[in-house]
Amino acid sequence: MKHYGAFEAKTHFSELLGEVINGEKFIITRHGVQVAMIIPFTQKEEGVDPVKNAIRTLKKLRKKVTLGKKLSIRKMLEEGRK
Repeated sequence: MKHYGAFEAKTHFSELLGEVINGEKFIITRHGVQVAMIIPFTQKEEGVDPVKNAIRTLKKLRKKVTLGKKLSIRKMLEEGRK
Protein backbone atom coordinates (compact mmCIF):
# COMPACT_ATOMS: atom_id res chain seq x y z
CA MET A 1 0.00 0.00 0.00
CA LYS A 2 1.42 3.37 -0.99
CA HIS A 3 1.91 6.26 1.45
CA TYR A 4 1.52 9.92 0.51
CA GLY A 5 2.11 13.03 2.54
CA ALA A 6 -0.87 15.36 2.96
CA PHE A 7 0.59 18.04 0.69
CA GLU A 8 1.48 15.56 -2.05
CA ALA A 9 -1.96 13.90 -1.81
CA LYS A 10 -3.64 17.30 -2.11
CA THR A 11 -1.51 18.22 -5.09
CA HIS A 12 -2.19 14.94 -6.95
CA PHE A 13 -5.69 14.21 -5.63
CA SER A 14 -7.28 13.69 -9.07
CA GLU A 15 -4.61 11.17 -10.00
CA LEU A 16 -5.04 9.34 -6.68
CA LEU A 17 -8.80 9.10 -7.24
CA GLY A 18 -8.18 7.64 -10.68
CA GLU A 19 -6.04 4.92 -9.14
CA VAL A 20 -8.57 4.29 -6.34
CA ILE A 21 -11.22 3.69 -9.00
CA ASN A 22 -8.95 0.92 -10.30
CA GLY A 23 -8.80 -0.70 -6.85
CA GLU A 24 -5.69 0.89 -5.33
CA LYS A 25 -5.56 1.86 -1.64
CA PHE A 26 -3.53 4.71 -0.17
CA ILE A 27 -2.50 5.93 3.26
CA ILE A 28 -2.24 9.67 3.84
CA THR A 29 0.33 10.86 6.38
CA ARG A 30 0.88 14.16 8.11
CA HIS A 31 4.35 14.77 9.49
CA GLY A 32 5.01 11.04 9.19
CA VAL A 33 1.90 9.99 11.15
CA GLN A 34 -0.82 7.98 9.38
CA VAL A 35 -4.05 9.99 9.47
CA ALA A 36 -6.31 8.62 6.71
CA MET A 37 -6.80 5.84 4.22
CA ILE A 38 -8.34 6.24 0.79
CA ILE A 39 -10.05 3.04 -0.36
CA PRO A 40 -12.52 2.17 -3.13
CA PHE A 41 -16.15 2.64 -2.10
CA THR A 42 -18.52 -0.34 -2.25
CA GLN A 43 -22.19 -0.49 -1.30
CA LYS A 44 -21.75 -3.82 0.51
CA GLU A 45 -19.55 -2.41 3.27
CA GLU A 46 -20.98 -2.44 6.77
CA GLY A 47 -21.66 0.98 8.17
CA VAL A 48 -22.57 2.47 4.82
CA ASP A 49 -26.20 2.50 5.92
CA PRO A 50 -26.32 3.06 9.69
CA VAL A 51 -30.06 2.31 9.87
CA LYS A 52 -29.68 -1.14 8.33
CA ASN A 53 -26.69 -1.82 10.54
CA ALA A 54 -28.69 -0.83 13.66
CA ILE A 55 -31.62 -3.06 12.67
CA ARG A 56 -29.25 -5.98 12.06
CA THR A 57 -27.68 -5.46 15.49
CA LEU A 58 -31.07 -5.28 17.22
CA LYS A 59 -32.20 -8.51 15.55
CA LYS A 60 -29.07 -10.29 16.80
CA LEU A 61 -29.59 -8.90 20.29
CA ARG A 62 -33.26 -9.94 20.32
CA LYS A 63 -32.24 -13.59 19.89
CA LYS A 64 -29.96 -13.43 22.95
CA VAL A 65 -32.23 -11.55 25.40
CA THR A 66 -35.15 -13.44 26.91
CA LEU A 67 -37.72 -12.80 29.63
CA GLY A 68 -37.09 -16.14 31.25
CA LYS A 69 -39.23 -19.27 31.33
CA LYS A 70 -42.01 -17.93 33.57
CA LEU A 71 -42.52 -14.52 31.95
CA SER A 72 -44.08 -13.67 28.64
CA ILE A 73 -45.14 -10.46 26.97
CA ARG A 74 -48.78 -11.54 27.26
CA LYS A 75 -48.51 -12.06 31.04
CA MET A 76 -46.81 -8.70 31.45
CA LEU A 77 -49.58 -6.97 29.47
CA GLU A 78 -52.28 -8.62 31.54
CA GLU A 79 -50.50 -7.66 34.77
CA GLY A 80 -50.30 -4.05 33.61
CA ARG A 81 -54.06 -3.92 32.96
CA LYS A 82 -54.96 -4.91 36.54
